[in-house]
Amino acid sequence: MAELHPGDWVLLLDPKGRRYLVRLSEGGRFGHHVGGLTHEQIMAAGYGGRARTTKDAEMLVLRPTLEDYVLLMKRGATVTYPKDAAVIVTWLDLAPGERVLEAGSGSGGLALFLARAVGPEGRVVSYERRADFHARARANVEAWGTTNVDFRLGDLAEAELKPESFDGVALDVMEPWTIMGRATESLKTSRHLVLYLPNITQVVQAVEEARAKKLPLELRRIVEVGHREWDVRPPVAHPHFRQVGHTAFLVQFTKLAPLGREAAGDEERRGEPEGGEGED
Repeated sequence: MAELHPGDWVLLLDPKGRRYLVRLSEGGRFGHHVGGLTHEQIMAAGYGGRARTTKDAEMLVLRPTLEDYVLLMKRGATVTYPKDAAVIVTWLDLAPGERVLEAGSGSGGLALFLARAVGPEGRVVSYERRADFHARARANVEAWGTTNVDFRLGDLAEAELKPESFDGVALDVMEPWTIMGRATESLKTSRHLVLYLPNITQVVQAVEEARAKKLPLELRRIVEVGHREWDVRPPVAHPHFRQVGHTAFLVQFTKLAPLGREAAGDEERRGEPEGGEGED
């Protein structure tokens, strides 16, 4: 059993299954309505162990997953839910050592999932316009011990980015069409750009703007990710009474190679009526 030390994160589960994220410290104490615990008790129990509160209630001591941390960490902006982050990482098709661009650092949740996908040798570059969100995201990511995220305070629309320099792009901003051109330039050909948007009107406008600006993007799919938990206590089983409902729409684009002159002419001719001059 791995030893626990000050600075480690633990997840405590009370008798009703409620979760509490705690960072251990020297002389620290966890207070709860079913009794308190000292951090020394928690460290002595270790991951997978049990600790008794001052009111003799049993608390489970677990190693928090990244999902636990993202859902329970301090927030500035609403976090990208893990169910959505998992799809974003899958759609971006990221691999260890790659570079990914993010706009809208928020509370740092998505950056943590992206950073894990590209590994220690990879890099996440995350832009955030709001100073308070930028500070919160950085603090959350650093507290988890992740070091491969480069947070930048500023607007992606004004950023100096090298063309074809990123293996994936994730945009979690209210008006992504204002930065999609710059983001697309920085994306490698045949790689993917994913939008995270709360409402369908944003999705429609983003798709219309991409077409109007003739961005070299192929719309692949638009998805709303469902998630339904169940409570199983044999012989009874039923869905949880409290469920995570709608969180966002995910939109995936793939960057295409630029059209050659001959291909561009073919594209233009497709929109012309058949027949030539002089025909009746």
